[in-house]
Amino acid sequence: MENRNGSNGENGEKPGGEHRVGERSGGFEGREGKAISRRKLLVSLGMAGAAVAAGSLVNGSGAFANGSDSVTESVYGKGKGKGKDKGKKGKDDGLDDPCCSLDEFVLNTTIAELRVATTANADHVYYVRDLGQQGHFRYDPTDTASADNTGTVLVSAAGLRFKRIYAEALNVKWFGAKGDGVTDDAAAIQLAVDTAQGRGDTLFFPTADYMIAAPISIGSSKKPIRIVGDGFQKGSWIRAHSSVSPTNPLKAAFLFDDTKVAERFEFSDIVIQGETGKFEYGIYTKMISHSLFRRIRIVQTKVAALAIGYGWSNDIETCEFSYNLGDGILFAADNVNMLNVVNTKLFLNNGIAINMANNSLGVRINGCTIEKNKVCGIYTKMLNTPLDVTDCYFENNGEAGYQLTNPNRLVRTCILINGNTAAGVVANAYPTSTVRINNNIVSVSSDESFVTCYSAGSSLEVASNTFVRYKTPAAAYAVLRTGTSKTGLGARVNHARIYGNGVWDNHKSALTLRPLWVEDLAASASLLHTAWIQGVPELDYAPPAGSYTSVLGGGGGTYTLSATVKFNGQDVYELAGAANTDVFGYTIDLADYPRLAGKYVYIAFYAKPSAAGTGAAAYTSQLGMSTTAYPADTSWRLISYVDLMPASGTVAFGLRKISGSAGTTLYVSQPVLKEVGAPTNSFVES
Repeated sequence: MENRNGSNGENGEKPGGEHRVGERSGGFEGREGKAISRRKLLVSLGMAGAAVAAGSLVNGSGAFANGSDSVTESVYGKGKGKGKDKGKKGKDDGLDDPCCSLDEFVLNTTIAELRVATTANADHVYYVRDLGQQGHFRYDPTDTASADNTGTVLVSAAGLRFKRIYAEALNVKWFGAKGDGVTDDAAAIQLAVDTAQGRGDTLFFPTADYMIAAPISIGSSKKPIRIVGDGFQKGSWIRAHSSVSPTNPLKAAFLFDDTKVAERFEFSDIVIQGETGKFEYGIYTKMISHSLFRRIRIVQTKVAALAIGYGWSNDIETCEFSYNLGDGILFAADNVNMLNVVNTKLFLNNGIAINMANNSLGVRINGCTIEKNKVCGIYTKMLNTPLDVTDCYFENNGEAGYQLTNPNRLVRTCILINGNTAAGVVANAYPTSTVRINNNIVSVSSDESFVTCYSAGSSLEVASNTFVRYKTPAAAYAVLRTGTSKTGLGARVNHARIYGNGVWDNHKSALTLRPLWVEDLAASASLLHTAWIQGVPELDYAPPAGSYTSVLGGGGGTYTLSATVKFNGQDVYELAGAANTDVFGYTIDLADYPRLAGKYVYIAFYAKPSAAGTGAAAYTSQLGMSTTAYPADTSWRLISYVDLMPASGTVAFGLRKISGSAGTTLYVSQPVLKEVGAPTNSFVES
């Protein structure tokens, strides 16, 4: 236990009289009669601690020393200040039992002296005065096996075991850590961590500058511990030693061995300084659960500040991950489940603020500041379900942007929900689902959209977000950017809801907000017919299905009302008579529909083949034929195709049968033409 009473044990004591804590004398064994005084012990140890030393630790008993009846008598002796003793003066005032005087059993010594001791007394308390390692030890004659760890166990050359008396957290300085900003403290800190894990203790880093030239290993299969410091601003700093180079960095400052899921660990009130890439990670674990990262600051790491992997119920709160050369938080393995990131600052990282590079279940990001992260603010790769981003502040994320390779484009966005299966490739095989992005403030700068989503399997809600822009010129900005892949898989953004978003009144002249931006329309096979956008009227612009005529010839065939088939009580039309029929539909003149000018619309209809291997395709005169697979069954399915209407002119819409045989029939029902944001009453899910 450190001496925190204002005296460091090396100065400040007057010479003469009693033997002082800082007094130097020759030989450990020669000081049996030169113990620290009762009053000095009380100042150093505290009344309760002195009572413990005088009682439970002496003679290995839980009783008070020499049969004393109280804590006071154990410390001062019987009759202190009473009767004939009242008013007497002297070193042991009031002590009528000299065998119980603390002067008789508290010995002043050093670690070096204990290590060369050849004899010891189990009834004595040995006060170690080494700076930073001060504390009380006792000799344990029953122990012949414990190893010397400098901090809690000292072993003499003769094999005597002296054990520290403590009830509070372990102090990393007890184990020899200097914290002077020069010395390599890795070995001392490792001793402290190993000792703490042996007991499941808290390990305390007092304010200092600790340098390490090797990662501090934490055994995930050992007992959980708390690693705490004096503060994450100017308190307990852990840095890479001068011998470490950014070209050959340490894996991490704290490195879990990941032999099993590490449970119930805590890091709090420390700073990890990567020294411009001398640490790949600040804290690295691939398996962890029920653990807490609180008030920690990690800066200048090479790959990511915090790497967290497989596990559940972990919390990151009131932390700061800034100025890192890579990411702030990185998902290092699959199944990062039930993770909370709360009130945390992610600032000026060269990569991604929160990089969900692997799948997860249940991530909540709340009240965070996500600012000036060069690639993007939040990125999800696959199966991040559900994802909740609320009450955060976003500013100037995406200056460098995220480069996609298929399709080839640079995406500048705050939140990228990609659902991809390989880096940089858009696909929808592993969609993110149940996404809620609400009540955030977004300061628009280099980014072009707030949310970019290429795959959302069940729902995506972007609502009640406020947008501002402090820069000129004025910018057009999308609430949701989506699209499809060149492979024809299509953007699968299902049940998107966009509402309540707006530009702060004072910034409306500098920012134009559009709810939706859809890319790669010619390859689209989207689910945007399920989207609902506030302010979009639920109007169907398609004429009656019975009025459809050929708008693109070359295939032949017929389009007629079926006399035998109904679909949900609605009329059904048959396309037959050719392998690939004409396109039957209608033409829209924008002069007659000014509301649709410059808007995204979708043509949708239900289709059922009479035989496997017969398919349906939607058509617009701007984009051509949609890419639609030939189904292997004959069930009803919904066909949907998105297009962007021009400012003026005409656009033709239609549908056709595609098949290798003229002998099959395609049944179609309930064709619609609606603005994206007005959902179709879907009786059949696509």
